[in-house]
Amino acid sequence: MKKQKLIAILMAMTLALTGCSGMTIGSSEENNTNQNQEITIGESEETTPADTTRIPTALEGEGVFVQHWQDWDRESLLPQYFLSTDDTALMLIEQLQNVCASTEQIRLFDGIEHARTTDLLRIALKNTPAIDFPVKMERDENGNLIANTEQYPDHILTRLLQNEQEEGRDLRAFYYQEDVTAVYNYLFGEGRTLNFQDLCPQYYYYAREGVFAHKGEKVQTNVWPMLVRYTDGETAITVDLLLTEGSTPEKPLIYTKQDGSIVELTADNYRRELAGEPIYRYTFKKVLDTQITLEGIRQVGKLNDAGTQIEDAQLLIQEDELNLAAPEKLMVSSGSAQRQVDLQKEYEGDTASEYLLKLLNSAQQVDSRLTSQVLAGSNSETLTLTLEYPGEKEMVINVMSQGYLPGIEQSYVTFSADSAQYILPQEDYALMTQCIEASTK
Repeated sequence: MKKQKLIAILMAMTLALTGCSGMTIGSSEENNTNQNQEITIGESEETTPADTTRIPTALEGEGVFVQHWQDWDRESLLPQYFLSTDDTALMLIEQLQNVCASTEQIRLFDGIEHARTTDLLRIALKNTPAIDFPVKMERDENGNLIANTEQYPDHILTRLLQNEQEEGRDLRAFYYQEDVTAVYNYLFGEGRTLNFQDLCPQYYYYAREGVFAHKGEKVQTNVWPMLVRYTDGETAITVDLLLTEGSTPEKPLIYTKQDGSIVELTADNYRRELAGEPIYRYTFKKVLDTQITLEGIRQVGKLNDAGTQIEDAQLLIQEDELNLAAPEKLMVSSGSAQRQVDLQKEYEGDTASEYLLKLLNSAQQVDSRLTSQVLAGSNSETLTLTLEYPGEKEMVINVMSQGYLPGIEQSYVTFSADSAQYILPQEDYALMTQCIEASTK
């Protein structure tokens, strides 16, 4: 009996010394214990279990799972100045609106696996229907702010909203994690692991409740893609465009230029205002007859001075040459495979060493200002060339079979050496691999 009394005293002291710990945003730790409330040891406190049932959402009837373009009134649509709006163009306009959270460009990528999860999550959240959660905030007789809903008084989301309001976080709408995932997969394809803790501006993530919450008022941009041209292929569709903002046909389209200035576009001035502006290519993969998923976004050029067609931007190349010396040994790696190249073998009239060095030393160095903007092509292969020299010195060159420069439509072989970026014509990759194959047999 004395032992039981001692344990009860120690438990009471522990409860008295324990305060409310700070709440981390997104953790939604509930603390229903009133520090001034008396708790008798040995008695259980009655608490109402939280209602965790799923509240209905309009996911299957709204948003990205339904194509609305077929029902659009074509006479009342905003203008498309560069091409006529056939069925494919209208379908692309709607899908582009789905994958653009605003008229600001997200970081460019070629291959959805290279895109930032944060950017894609923001787009998925924009398209996810909110939970139908009718609630109003009121103050009780003591002036405390409380969340009040007649339909879901004991729901876990009601308690979450109450707790967050008390902490000064103004939550306006909730989105189920599984709904966000479904929209994400629909827009960008399946098979990618998502980390919902990634920072997503204007949203909190609550792991226990499995929801996102938008903080403050949600303002959406009326994105209107201005299509310049598109190519409808067997497995993919590419569309080259500028992003504008518009609400009604009676008002001019709003466009933010590359220099940050904002202009209003009309049928009379659009060519003049858009001359010299960058053109971006969105690539979509065909999944089903009615579904396409985003695969890449890159700059493919700019409008010419007349504003009539797309031309390559200036190719910024430095005059510095690579000037590689002949190595003693050359190791070629691709994935987990490694090959030693016999540099003394003859190929195309030269030794393998001379032939490869001619190709590499003919490369042009990309201007240092563009180095970070060189894109690796989707599904491009990487060859690692390790050139070994006397005295345990070596040079490592990572060759990408396909890469893109900002504003240049055609692809190049790109490689890095000594932290600098170099480019070669695309056909040189085939020549390089043929030489390597011949020198390893």
